[in-house]
Amino acid sequence: MARKNRPPTRSAEAPRDRREGRTYRTPSGTAWVVREPSPAPGTVLLSATGEFDVDTVGCLRAALAEARHDGPHRTVLDISQVGFGDSSFLHELVTARFAGDRFVLLGPVPRQLRQLFTMTGTLQLFTFVSDRHSPDFA
Repeated sequence: MARKNRPPTRSAEAPRDRREGRTYRTPSGTAWVVREPSPAPGTVLLSATGEFDVDTVGCLRAALAEARHDGPHRTVLDISQVGFGDSSFLHELVTARFAGDRFVLLGPVPRQLRQLFTMTGTLQLFTFVSDRHSPDFA
């Protein structure tokens, strides 16, 4: 029996662009960033997980640089699963904030990061959205 050629079907779960679902990892595996499906056109959604310091922040730097390269209207970074961030982590966030696109941090913000923002006087630099169900998120 001859096989019929059928066009590939696209699952509803399939990424909408070639970078959605991409994971940026550190060699140590203690920190990573995932590019998730976007909640709205022109928005890049990234989720950071783990402990970010000078040795592991490279994955965040790469994810943010690629997002900037894509020229979104807005970049949203979920930091709710970040257990630790040092000055190199903060540097990447400040760089993203002033890179030109609208940069939003998605929470809830972990206690250690809130202390970092408060101690360095950078809390007011950022726009925070409390959760993915907030009207400000979409």
